[in-house]
Amino acid sequence: MIDIHTHILPQCDDGSQDLETSLKHLRISEEIGITDLVLTPHFMINQYHNTKNILSELFDLLNNAVQKDDLKIKLHLGAEAYLDEKIISFIESENLTINNTKYVLVETGMNSFPANFYDLLFNLVRKGYKPILAHPERYSPIMKNIFLAEDIIRRNVLLQLNAGSFLGFYGNQVQKTVWKLLDNGFAHFLASDNHCRIESHPFVEACDKISEKYDDYLIELLTEINPRRMLNNENIDFFYLEKEELLKENPIKNFFSKISKIIN
Repeated sequence: MIDIHTHILPQCDDGSQDLETSLKHLRISEEIGITDLVLTPHFMINQYHNTKNILSELFDLLNNAVQKDDLKIKLHLGAEAYLDEKIISFIESENLTINNTKYVLVETGMNSFPANFYDLLFNLVRKGYKPILAHPERYSPIMKNIFLAEDIIRRNVLLQLNAGSFLGFYGNQVQKTVWKLLDNGFAHFLASDNHCRIESHPFVEACDKISEKYDDYLIELLTEINPRRMLNNENIDFFYLEKEELLKENPIKNFFSKISKIIN
């Protein structure tokens, strides 16, 4: 499995506060089967102004410690960039993309989208970037209208769901929303968004819950196939499977899925 959204790089945001904490969480990640992990510290101009020099230095520090600790997990550097009018210039100047690809993890305000939200996404795409919107299930506008997520995807933006959302980490409404996103195929990645605050890892339990409803291919798509394509700077399908194809071979579920599609 590949975890594309973490805050394990030490001493640069609200995640890991020291090297030992980072190593502890990397050990946990490796133990549950994560082979590759993307370090995505926050980039917020007035709060977490993580320049490429800072990130490169911390990345080398952690990578060296991983090798000394004989961990096999492979680290990749990126960032979680907060969308504002100046973000494109900082993505370019500070190299905030993931693994030197055109993919970039972005986030926005939880309670409401800024007035220029779609313009910011459009300008990123026009510049040749491939934005991935972090945890769409946690944004109030999407909680109120799930099909805003489809509109965002149609603007050439990919969506990354948090594993903890399936377990109720962020409340019932977020949990309901994340299942709706998955039910409609509005998802391209599953990630931990690990801030090193708890020692348990949500990936395995979230995958178990998803596998109760969907086949194993969907989990592979969200945790291995699409993340690997991203790391290799390959294209990812925005819309991949019909709802009926996602569901396990359960005639009752498939029947109601087809009825729902007809009604919609």
